[in-house]
Amino acid sequence: MPANFLFFPFLYALFSLIFGPVLFPSLRLLFFAPYLIIVFYRRSRLVSLWHALAAGLIVDAFSSHAFFGITSLNYCLVAFFLYGQTRNFFEDKLSTLPFMTFLFSFLSSSFQAILLNFFGYTFPLSLLWVFTDLFLMPFLDAAYGCLLFSLPFYLYKKIARIFAFKRSIPK
Repeated sequence: MPANFLFFPFLYALFSLIFGPVLFPSLRLLFFAPYLIIVFYRRSRLVSLWHALAAGLIVDAFSSHAFFGITSLNYCLVAFFLYGQTRNFFEDKLSTLPFMTFLFSFLSSSFQAILLNFFGYTFPLSLLWVFTDLFLMPFLDAAYGCLLFSLPFYLYKKIARIFAFKRSIPK
């Protein structure tokens, strides 16, 4: 992979963060989750934590909640705990990025509830919250990661392999 490979997933995530709420205002996706998963597989734990901090600060800058820095702290905690799972899931599988995005979103929702409770913001825990924030939204985040990050790259590799095969056939 080229050295600037992380630039394009970052642009996808930033573009989605800016224009996603305009197109789908009721969806609260974690737009940087697939990007951070890609960073986990390409960089060390320390560099991944720096990327998580930067992504969280960008999300905090674009959000309207009163607790600035909560998202960056949340992303750093999730990155710290989830980075070790890169040994258990191989990067070359099509399902790895969506599954790791699901785990990222699940852990992020859990840590967000704990952090907000720690800083004095209380909200009622209900079965609806458990269903939507711990299962439905991580599933939608995984679908977003698959459609915008995994599938285009997978198709690009398949098409490049087909054209490389056709070029190698002697005439």
